[in-house]
Amino acid sequence: MSNITDWIKYELYPSLFESMDIALPELKLTRAQRGNKWISSLNRDGTTPAHTRGDKTVIKGTAPGLIIENGERGAIGVIDYVMERDRVEFIKAVETLAEVVGLKLPPLPDQEGYQRYRDQAGILEACNSYFVYCLENSKGAEAVRNYLRDRGYSPEEVKDMELGYIPSQEKLFKYLSKNYSQGLIEEAVRINIDTRIGSTHKLTIPYRSGGSIRGFKFRTVGTYTPKYLNSSGLDRLGGFFNLSGIKGDKDIVIVEGELDSLHATVKGVNNVVSTGGNSINPEQIKDAKRRGARSFTLCFDRETGKEDETAKRINSAIEVILGEGVNRVYIVTLPDQGGGKTDPDSLLKESGADSFKKAIAEALPYYEYRLQSLLHKYGKIEEERGLQPKDIDNFLDEVIEGSVKLEPTDKDRYLRLFTSMEGIKELGITEESLAITVERLSSTRAKEKQSTEVKKLLSEAKELQDKGETDKALELLEGKVKEVKTITTSGILPPVMSFKALLDEIFTIPPAYKTGYKSLDEFIGFTPGAITLIAGRPSHGKTTLLYNLLLEMSRLYPKESFYYFTYEEPVKNLSIKLLNRLTDTDLSRYNTGSDKNRYYEFIKAYIRAEREDIQEIEEGKRKLQELIDSQRIKIIDRNYSVEELYSLIAYLRKKEKIGAIIIDYIQRMRTERKTQDKRTEIAHISDQVLQIAKDSGLPVILGAQLNREGKGEYPKLENLKEAGNLEEDANTVISVYCKAREDEEAGKRQEEPVDLELRTLKNREGEVNRAETLSWNRRTGVIRDKDNSSGYNPF
Repeated sequence: MSNITDWIKYELYPSLFESMDIALPELKLTRAQRGNKWISSLNRDGTTPAHTRGDKTVIKGTAPGLIIENGERGAIGVIDYVMERDRVEFIKAVETLAEVVGLKLPPLPDQEGYQRYRDQAGILEACNSYFVYCLENSKGAEAVRNYLRDRGYSPEEVKDMELGYIPSQEKLFKYLSKNYSQGLIEEAVRINIDTRIGSTHKLTIPYRSGGSIRGFKFRTVGTYTPKYLNSSGLDRLGGFFNLSGIKGDKDIVIVEGELDSLHATVKGVNNVVSTGGNSINPEQIKDAKRRGARSFTLCFDRETGKEDETAKRINSAIEVILGEGVNRVYIVTLPDQGGGKTDPDSLLKESGADSFKKAIAEALPYYEYRLQSLLHKYGKIEEERGLQPKDIDNFLDEVIEGSVKLEPTDKDRYLRLFTSMEGIKELGITEESLAITVERLSSTRAKEKQSTEVKKLLSEAKELQDKGETDKALELLEGKVKEVKTITTSGILPPVMSFKALLDEIFTIPPAYKTGYKSLDEFIGFTPGAITLIAGRPSHGKTTLLYNLLLEMSRLYPKESFYYFTYEEPVKNLSIKLLNRLTDTDLSRYNTGSDKNRYYEFIKAYIRAEREDIQEIEEGKRKLQELIDSQRIKIIDRNYSVEELYSLIAYLRKKEKIGAIIIDYIQRMRTERKTQDKRTEIAHISDQVLQIAKDSGLPVILGAQLNREGKGEYPKLENLKEAGNLEEDANTVISVYCKAREDEEAGKRQEEPVDLELRTLKNREGEVNRAETLSWNRRTGVIRDKDNSSGYNPF
């Protein structure tokens, strides 16, 4: 939920309603025998009224957030009541009620928004209570009472339906002014612009949706037109009339008339709502889905002579529901009761609730309803003049057309139903031949749609390019092209591959790249088109291992280029480390001290002084120059987004022979996509790096930082910092662990070199939990096999 107002309306109050007697024990609430409500003979302050009545205080299922006191004081919100009762602030009152049903508050509560909602809900409930009271007690309401009695409503049903009577606008506003400000009355009630309300239109119907009154409908009981008027600004688009908490199964029954839905509810038929207007709109479907609706059953009036008009409304409603991603839609055909018209209200009156429930239970799936409509249409043609070959072709075209948009399972049932009908078999049409025709038409339609979308996409991209916004044009194309490709089945499925073609594909797979370390190459390789994750805690040798791998692999594969993207430090700083590593000399004799940083500072000073007198450093410079000038290693420190990196590597892949991509490290990378938190961001970046590997066919060696949890222990997969999908996306996960580093933090002095343990925490193509120890001289930055005497040649 985006704010606490929605959370209270859609989650707290519907859940709390079933436990109101527990939440408010002092009111001594009991469940009413009729209607979905709680009642008490007490005033809401706990006192006993002068005139005893069982429903002095009421909480209704249609308005679970309000305590309604039948009297001068009207209604109060349940939260406001608890604030007064417990003398607490708003949030504490909400928490108290949430604890009753085991709910947790959403983040960032919008108290001000809830207060506005509460004030408006309170005054509309006060209006409704006044209208209900006036219908029961006003002498002028006799005509309205007679009208309702003639429709077959008992006094108890009228009360449960919350039908009311407005004597006049003047009397209503005078009543409201006792408890509400003039400004709030004008803002919330909004009926004074239509003088017919309270004059010619006196029957009141509260427009409830989601447990709240959104406004009122006013009906005439005379011959005035139109029959109904609405309060100004009545929001009928936000939800179905009479939709509150969904009970039992998740099916919503949609009828046309408000009185029909109210009558069904008081008769015990659950989840019956009204369109609230002439048609259904997408917002109503979205609102119902948010409340838990999973299917919709259309139950529109049946009227002789208006079959075509009704069919149009039904088909229009079906399309709206399907458009919101719901394919469970059913159509009720009400039984013919004579008299030319049957609606839910008359069926309930004449035959009772069981007949209405039976009609709902026998509702047809929408595709079967449409098929029945086609049969009826062409049946009439056959009666009138007999079916001609052209008619049969048109009939088949319409049947096939009706199946194109169906879900696969629905399509199978639709075609089986059609081909099993008597008369269809005589035409020689089989289910198999019909299915082939349907698939061919579906494919054609998809291609037509794809062609249209391609033209639209190219037009939008050209418009951006003409404005000089080439980057945006490319971004648009990259973002939409996959979506357009999947419109057709051919865009989703790859071409059919023969076994020989498969062998040819396998033949082109390059072998895994060697690491350059004998002990590691026995069980680790860098697989092309996959991610190898090098993970370690800070200062445990992760970066040092990465640039050692860069140098070792460039030595092993001299005809290929190796890219090193550093997100942690600039190229010049990393270059000093590479030079120190290639020099591979104990520089302490030059009074550098034993710390590795002093080595770096000495090399910097040596270069600034333009010295050339130390042979080992000169040899290191020569090696580094040869690697850089030959373009065998390329170090880049630009802060590319992962999206930019994808485009860059795709471009470079076409220009040169690349051996591998090394990235240090993922938690430093960024994305152009907005994400809700760091974990989600890392998950997206990891996914994009995997796409870089798969689409380029290159091995990607990706650094990752482990968190400090489990310090003193060997790393585990769960130590991956802000892991996201790192573990799932990686082909191999190698941990780097230096026990000497942690011993030093504990005050124990260590001599160089130290042990560096590498362990496979995940290995899709080799051993898992295999560990080997390398030798790491932290002064020189050199990592080598512990047994370095064999002259190892990995080839």
